[in-house]
Amino acid sequence: MAEADPLSTPRSSTFDIGSLREFRPEAEVLERSKIVAFDSRDLRSRPFNLMRTKFTKQLNAHNLEMVGITSPAPMAGKSCLSMNLAAALARLDDKQVVLVDLDLRRGSIAEEIGLEFQTGINDYLTGAVDDLSQIAVRIADYPLAILPTKAISEDSSSMLAGKQYVRLMENLRAIARHAIVLIDLPPVFANDDAMLTAGALDAYMMIVDAGKTTQRQLKDSMEMLRPTPCVGTVLNRYKGSSIDSYGYGSKAYSRYYD
Repeated sequence: MAEADPLSTPRSSTFDIGSLREFRPEAEVLERSKIVAFDSRDLRSRPFNLMRTKFTKQLNAHNLEMVGITSPAPMAGKSCLSMNLAAALARLDDKQVVLVDLDLRRGSIAEEIGLEFQTGINDYLTGAVDDLSQIAVRIADYPLAILPTKAISEDSSSMLAGKQYVRLMENLRAIARHAIVLIDLPPVFANDDAMLTAGALDAYMMIVDAGKTTQRQLKDSMEMLRPTPCVGTVLNRYKGSSIDSYGYGSKAYSRYYD
């Protein structure tokens, strides 16, 4: 009998969120990064709770396991939103969540929560690390694992075209059988990384920067990610008018709970 190819044999069986190295973000760091969805009492977390509900309905309705989060252009706030959505999902008792930073050139998930790390997804893709458990950390008190990455200067596209990338996707797919896997992707127009990754995902969410993202950018970026379906779009940084006093996250809305 021929021996199995080690690169084609996923090692996700060793990935147990409960046994991962634990990390507790500092409240000051979360506040500075606007990561608010860990605290259900924080008024600012309510839009993410609503997003969580719509998102999980889409997951269940279409049997989605691996979902990317991207934007047409940089600086749309997608990484902050990815972290907040992951936090909101992890507050549900029956959900395990894995957030993967695959923005290889400008990874920022670790910075958002103040996580210092030695090895990341970039090391896995180069073969320096062969087990995702060596990379992942668990957020203390939550069933949420973070797989960070370091910003690299080399050609990220070549890293997404090798055997290690195939193995990464196989392992994440195996993990997705018992956890929601969110992947923070680079912006579509930044390079071709988002397009290379989208084909391995079940769907993606598109973050639209209010007042900056144009209709043409949105249309073209969604066309570039076809045939992977878009599970939804999020209008980020929208500032409602004075008549929008009962918008999600407003102080008037919060009195409903008083």
